[in-house]
Amino acid sequence: MVQAFVFSRRPAESKHQRTGPLGRVARLALAVLFAAGLASIVGPDGSARFRNPHILTEPSAWLLHALMALIYVLLVGALATAVIGPASRRRAPLIAAVILGSGVGLTGLLGQVAYGAAWGFPLADLVWTFDVIMLAEQVFALILAIVLGTPGCEIGVWAELIARFRGRRSSTVDGLACVIGLHLLDRWEMRRRDHR
Repeated sequence: MVQAFVFSRRPAESKHQRTGPLGRVARLALAVLFAAGLASIVGPDGSARFRNPHILTEPSAWLLHALMALIYVLLVGALATAVIGPASRRRAPLIAAVILGSGVGLTGLLGQVAYGAAWGFPLADLVWTFDVIMLAEQVFALILAIVLGTPGCEIGVWAELIARFRGRRSSTVDGLACVIGLHLLDRWEMRRRDHR
């Protein structure tokens, strides 16, 4: 169901168009939000703050982890589609989710056996590192999407760059929608542009 939403097709007339000013402003606002999230967890203590079990009681931390996991799964799906082809569209996100879940489970088990608690080192450090990498990727992807004018989800910018490197257009970018709704804003802006 997520795949059907994430890889929905846009109308043919909007193919290969670029985002307009509102789409770019929306992406800039998102980049600022992700950068603020990144700044809130990166500090001189690194992942040490994440090792405190108290963080498990913070709903904002769970929301961050869930959002970064969703973005990771969608990113792997988009990259696999761009590199391997459309046949990997359904399998790659599932494999990514299994790898992520297995990594969390194994590091939690290792922490429980070695240190007497699942949460702490190494699981908290893994989660912190994962969140930092995904937040930084989002900020970078959004900035690239603004510069390149990539429509749809900011994750599509990676598929566009892969396609450009290979010397062709990317159909993944054309089909990549966004959970946040950037693709809807882009469609609206493109329709307004076409009517002028």
